[in-house]
Amino acid sequence: MNLMHLPLRLHAGRIVFLRLEQLPAAQHMRAACPCGSTDSGWRVKSEPCEQLHTFVHLNAAWQRLACASHSPRMLADVIIALNALPADATRPTHPLPERWCGRDVRPWLGDPETRKKLTLLLAPHRRAAMRLLSQEFPHACESADVPFASASTTFLWLPWLRTRSLPWHATLEAATANLNRGFEPDREALIATLLHDGDHEWLLLLSRQPHAFQLPLLRTLVETRQHLRSAHADMHRLLETLRHITRPADYTRTARTCLLSLANGCTPRFLAHALRYHKQWKLEFQTQARPVHEPRRRQLRFVLQCAARKGLRRPEQIWKQATGLKEWSSAIQRLFAHPREKIVVEGILDALRHLERKRGKVARKWTNWLDRWDDTLREIESTPRAKRKLTMDFIDAWRVYPEHIAMTGHSVSQLLRWLARAREFEKHPGDDIPPMIEAIWARIEEEEDEALLRVPEKAWRQMQPALVGWSSRNNAVNGIYQMKNLPVGCITGMLLASPLEWARTMRRVGELDWREREVLCVAFREHPLTTCDIATTPLSHLIVLVDTIQSSHPRFPGVPDKLRSAAKLPEHVKAHYMEELARNIHRLRLAVLDDLAEWALRRRFPMLDEEGVVTHTLRVAAAAGEENRRPFRRLLRACAERRATREWSLSHPANQQWLLRLPQPSAEAWTQGFFIERDVPDIGPVHLGPEDDLQAILRMGTDFGTCLSAGSFNSFSTVANALDANKRVLYARDAQGRVWARQLVAIAESGHLVCFPIYARRHHATMRHLFAAYDHTLAHTLRMPLWRSYEQTATIVKLVCKEWYDDGIWQP
Repeated sequence: MNLMHLPLRLHAGRIVFLRLEQLPAAQHMRAACPCGSTDSGWRVKSEPCEQLHTFVHLNAAWQRLACASHSPRMLADVIIALNALPADATRPTHPLPERWCGRDVRPWLGDPETRKKLTLLLAPHRRAAMRLLSQEFPHACESADVPFASASTTFLWLPWLRTRSLPWHATLEAATANLNRGFEPDREALIATLLHDGDHEWLLLLSRQPHAFQLPLLRTLVETRQHLRSAHADMHRLLETLRHITRPADYTRTARTCLLSLANGCTPRFLAHALRYHKQWKLEFQTQARPVHEPRRRQLRFVLQCAARKGLRRPEQIWKQATGLKEWSSAIQRLFAHPREKIVVEGILDALRHLERKRGKVARKWTNWLDRWDDTLREIESTPRAKRKLTMDFIDAWRVYPEHIAMTGHSVSQLLRWLARAREFEKHPGDDIPPMIEAIWARIEEEEDEALLRVPEKAWRQMQPALVGWSSRNNAVNGIYQMKNLPVGCITGMLLASPLEWARTMRRVGELDWREREVLCVAFREHPLTTCDIATTPLSHLIVLVDTIQSSHPRFPGVPDKLRSAAKLPEHVKAHYMEELARNIHRLRLAVLDDLAEWALRRRFPMLDEEGVVTHTLRVAAAAGEENRRPFRRLLRACAERRATREWSLSHPANQQWLLRLPQPSAEAWTQGFFIERDVPDIGPVHLGPEDDLQAILRMGTDFGTCLSAGSFNSFSTVANALDANKRVLYARDAQGRVWARQLVAIAESGHLVCFPIYARRHHATMRHLFAAYDHTLAHTLRMPLWRSYEQTATIVKLVCKEWYDDGIWQP
């Protein structure tokens, strides 16, 4: 046992052992200081050594000093006391008597002069005393120097300092004296904890702080256990910043956040900058993660004061970007080195915003883009102003949507090639096309990149009817991502053969569940038409294979008749018809993929009659999710039994109760409806009235590309429009039965007829006037006023379905 490494103290003539203990939270003092800190619960506890078995020899030596003698035992006991007790708080009032033998010399052992005197007087017994000490306390054989310190400091702090064998000096004396000004119950224990375990540089830093901030900072330091780490060189600057920009009431909370951020690896310089930034923009200062990059103030000011819209330069968002992206300041410096168009700045800031959201996944992606940052800016500058919107959409697609791979150097090069390709477009092909191009590029082999770049502009434009609405585009992208490990040229070949059918098929694949997409993709990869290589397969084998597949898809072209006698054809003519055959094979591949998508969809509903339930109804039911699941199941059973009519839906008890609340003439007029007919220019005679076929009502969004389309996020609402008695769907059809426009009308609880917006295939004034005339006539027939308030929302109850989407009113 090394007595120099034990926290011992002489208290009331007895040696006590000191230890630090934290009280339970229930025993803490409840009083809070003005800076927001509360009692930490740390206390200094003392136990008499005679009660501890470990200190039997020490206690025996102390008791023998009550009767001094001129002997080796006396010198050994004095050395033990000098090692165990640096000093006592009380000093003797008179010097040690000349005749000290037989007397109690313990009161004089704290006096440095008395220690020296006793050591010299007992020097003849030193060798024998060392032999005794080597048996009981080997470490006590070493000399025990008494540091120069005041009585109170020696009593309070030296026991803790001696446990680490560290020297005492005047700087620590002043620091502890400055910190120990107060009567809080945990102050002594916290300082002792810092001396016993922590880095002494913290003592010096804390002593320089104003008195009101010392104890809160000390409590926070021990609570976060940052006192165990070395203080950073710039810590004094952080503490000064913290003191000047923080209100006293928030000081403890902010200091704790700073210390936790230090534990995460932040530097004091970065935290001081973060404090000033959050204070300037009135942001809540939270625990900071270790920054990938420490931004510079000038570049932050560039972004925050630029002309971009406010949504792209929110202070909290810019801070996350600046600290999460490597070399962000350098990239921003180069971006604002020259005046740039607002659309360019907004496009790049939007891409950076989405990169910041996925910091861990896109580290390589951003690094590789940063390497080609100047090339990207040059490509943007060389693009004509009218085509920069397409350029920024390509950047947005390459930055935002890829979730499947880390951005590689090859993809950055490919992005630059598409930026150059954008200059060749005559006009913007549509906002949905760049994400589609990126998804295709992600699924094709590198040798197909040139073929994708050569896809004509008209092919991209032909996809637009299949990509109306965000959900349609998103489903198509999901379907493309699933088309992996296909033969080289399969995806681009199907795209070039029939762009519109290809986009629709990809959308249908994307509407499926991911497990269903996996099964579908495996089945498509193993299909004979997919695995056959058009260039190497003998023509006779191709003819047999294509004829077999085409027999079940008669609407698609098969083998050109000229190729059936190919031996008589010149080579250039044969090559022409082989190209036609390749296009036809790709179209048949699309037909096979579409059949597989319908097969995967119908596997989810094995008990339904395939003839009674159309595929579109299943698509809407599959995409409905949890909303209205039970009404959808009832509707599907009714469709399978061929009872999916308005009359069947009105038999529901909830609908019956609602109809009973209406006057009988109004209820009959509402359920039966009426039709009007009028000639519309460029269309012909149009028949307008309510729709009673429930499966046709479910198409109210798909036919017009709205958010109610199959696979879209609001498609669940179509079943409510079909099954609830207080809602009716009006269709305008031509002589061939084709739907040209539709409108939803409903009866509110206030007794008003609520008319919703009209969706038509064309913007036609005559069509709007026709619907307005019908709405007024219907309101007159029902004897109900029209709802005309835009400020208030009409209350339309949900009868059969639990969820319904309100599209907003339209005033006829």
